[in-house]
Order: sequence, then structure tokens, then C-alpha cells
Amino acid sequence: MLAKTLNGEIESVETDRKPCGSVLLFLIFTMLFANAAVSQEDPGQKVFETKCYSCHNIGGGNKQGPDLTGLTDRRTREWIEEFTTSPTAMKAKDADAAALFKEFSPEIMPDQSLTPEELDSIINLIKTLSAKKEMFTPSGAKLSRAIRPGDVREGWRYFTGQKRFQNGGVSCSSCHSIDSFGSLGGGTLGPNLTAANIKYRDPELILILQNPNFPTMTEMFRDHKLTDEEIVQVFAYLRNSREVNPHAKSVQTTASGQIEPKFLIAGFVITLLSLFGLNLIWRNRQSGVREDMVRRSKI
Repeated sequence: MLAKTLNGEIESVETDRKPCGSVLLFLIFTMLFANAAVSQEDPGQKVFETKCYSCHNIGGGNKQGPDLTGLTDRRTREWIEEFTTSPTAMKAKDADAAALFKEFSPEIMPDQSLTPEELDSIINLIKTLSAKKEMFTPSGAKLSRAIRPGDVREGWRYFTGQKRFQNGGVSCSSCHSIDSFGSLGGGTLGPNLTAANIKYRDPELILILQNPNFPTMTEMFRDHKLTDEEIVQVFAYLRNSREVNPHAKSVQTTASGQIEPKFLIAGFVITLLSLFGLNLIWRNRQSGVREDMVRRSKI
């Protein structure tokens, strides 16, 4: 009885272990398939998201640059590679490239420092999505948390420079303005951002804050990226700007060399007032000397 009982217990233990082994095998196969799915993910997705999506869509319409749907049907692979690598140089010798620059002026596409593998992955992505008639949707363009009361105020402080970005990035107002900023506004190197949340869909605007791919912003924020919390608050402020100014119009980037009339007028007025003030301060600086010279001349 004892032996049978022990055997029975042993058998029951072995029977109990079989499901555990099945679960273990299931988990192993799940991990393998998950890894296979990750490895099969189009490598062009991430490259396009971080390096191209700020200015281009695939299937979502024109932005600063043209929608790239069907590009591989309209242009040869060699043309795409040369234009992407050196667009300004291409403009000087190719009529189609020059026409694109004219159509999307004053936006200027900078030279792209892409590896051959990255460029190849982008071209393949455009070709694949165009054939499927699908629109590119960024996967990482999400806020780290929901917007809360107070985020708009904090975003305004970041925008105006009253609050410093944690990683040392410059304030938004160094290059951009917004209608609620004040009479003199902010900088004019970049476009007015009052309608930024109208011009861009939420994922596009979030992605720009995460990975700005405009030439000046790329350099300025290369080593000074915004934190997730800062992105939430700046985004909240820009979205609020749309709600406060629902009829605001999208403004293109100020053309290089263009001078804002209000700054020219303000500078002229300030110069005149400064000269007038200096003249008042120093009007009697040599009166004693002149009076003495006049008196002596009459002697």
C-alpha cells in the first residue's frame, strides 16, 4: 500500500508537471514569435519617423514638403538618392527639383546625412505603403501622460523662457512668436506658432517636439532634447493657442533676410529718442568754455 501510495503520489506529481512543461513551451514559442515580429518590422518606419516625418507625409497630404506617396513611380531611384543627399545642388541642374523648391518656398530642404542603409529603407517604405495605398502613422508620437490643469501655464513659461528647459535647450520664443505673446512678439527666425496645432495633427506636432528635424532646431536641440514632461506642457500650450485663436492662419517661415517692419520702425524711433536724450544731457557740457572764449574775444 505504501509503495503504491508513493508510486501514486509520484505519478500524480508527474501528471501535475506536464501542464507546467506545456506552459513553458508556450512561453518560449511566444517569445520566439515576438522576436520574429520585431525583426520583420520595416526598418524604414523608425528612420522615416525621426528624420522625415517633420516635413513629409506618406499618404497624409503635403506639409512643409510634398507628400511622398507614389514617389518611386514618378522618380528613378537614382534621382531620389541624389535629391535627398544634396537637394540644393540638385536644384541647380534639374528642372523638376527647381520646381519643387519653388512650389514649397520659402521652405528649403537641407542635405540629409543618411547612411545607404537608411536611405534604402526609406525608399522601400515609400514604395510599400504607396502600393498598399496606406498612410504612414508614427508609432512613437504619443504624450507620456494625459494633459492636466496647469500644463498650459507651465508650457507658456517654457515658451517665453521664464522657465528653463532641463537639458539646456533655448526657449521657443528665441526663434518663434505666438499671437498671445505680447506686442513685440518673439523671434522671427522660425514661423509664428499660433496655428501650429491647426497646421499639424497631434502626432505630427508631438513628434516634432520629440525629434525636431528642421535644420536650425536639429542643431540647437541635438544635445538638449526636451524631457517627456516638457513635451507634454509645451504641447498643451500650443494646443491651447489653437483654442484661443481658432481662426489663426498658418504662417510660413520668414524668408532669409526679410525684416519685420515693426522692428525697423521701433529701432528708428528708439535711435531718435536716444540722440535727443543725449543732446539734452550734454547740451551744456561746453557752455562755460564758450562763454569764457566769447568774453575774452570782446576784450
